[in-house]
Amino acid sequence: MVFGAGVLLGAGDGALVGGMTMLVYTLLNPYGPAHPLVMLSQVLGTAAAGVAGGLYARAGLPGRGVRTRSVTLALAAVAVTGVFDLVTNLATGLVYGQMKTWLLAGIPFSLWHIGYNVLLFVAIGTPLVAVLARYGARLTA
Repeated sequence: MVFGAGVLLGAGDGALVGGMTMLVYTLLNPYGPAHPLVMLSQVLGTAAAGVAGGLYARAGLPGRGVRTRSVTLALAAVAVTGVFDLVTNLATGLVYGQMKTWLLAGIPFSLWHIGYNVLLFVAIGTPLVAVLARYGARLTA
């Protein structure tokens, strides 16, 4: 959704949507808020997804054919999710002092997370980014 917000609203506003929604989610988490460093990493990692969506739209990729959109969205999902997972695992390792352990323990979840997001980006994102880009063009006109 944050990537789509970037496609619709541009990189800056997409980052704002991502950062604000993650901040609210983290602060209102029923298990309690995350450590401030982990929270910051979550906010920045999610904001990066909004920036990526804006860059994706700026590159004109939503107007490309279905195959091109599918492949580029799959690559975007790998990059955005990989960055998010790496940043949050690094922050968690710094907080708890077990960097190598957190990074290694995070690999299975990260692989699952990346795979799931690739499926979502391709299945839902391929048709959606074309629509969002058209609406985004109307917003800036």
